Amino acid sequence: MNFPSFTHLIASLLSALLLAVAGYFLFPLLGLDKTAAHKLFTLTLAAGALLGGLLSAVRFTVRSSTAAIDSGAKKTIFVGNLAFKASPDELTALFAKYGTVHSVRIMKDRATRRPRGFAFVEMDGRGAAKAIKGLDGVEYLGRNLRVNEGAERKEQDNAAA
Repeated sequence: MNFPSFTHLIASLLSALLLAVAGYFLFPLLGLDKTAAHKLFTLTLAAGALLGGLLSAVRFTVRSSTAAIDSGAKKTIFVGNLAFKASPDELTALFAKYGTVHSVRIMKDRATRRPRGFAFVEMDGRGAAKAIKGLDGVEYLGRNLRVNEGAERKEQDNAAA
């Protein structure tokens, strides 16, 4: 369960208070007596809290989804034709020129523990797109890299085993 942040909570309370105060001053103008105005003040405060919470939740959802687009959700990049002597630190340095690198995994043979000649680099979306454009076909440690977006990993069927 996600709880609202402190700023989210303050925004809800402020909008509730503004609606309640506006209602408090509008009700006497409509000819209501003080007792009814106080009761309606309480009702508008509750309605304002509800409405403020809903509005700030909608605004928060829109902001978080646009932030994910702007920052670019993490993408996995396949790096093929990789020299066997390449290290994760060297690959991190190479890809860091294009954006934030979250992880580098150089694939190794299970039996021999030797590199298999390819790796996966996890980066932010925008940086990943730039890295794919900038590094595909570039010579690195004596080999022309093959860089493209990594395919999603498929679940293995245990029944087939």
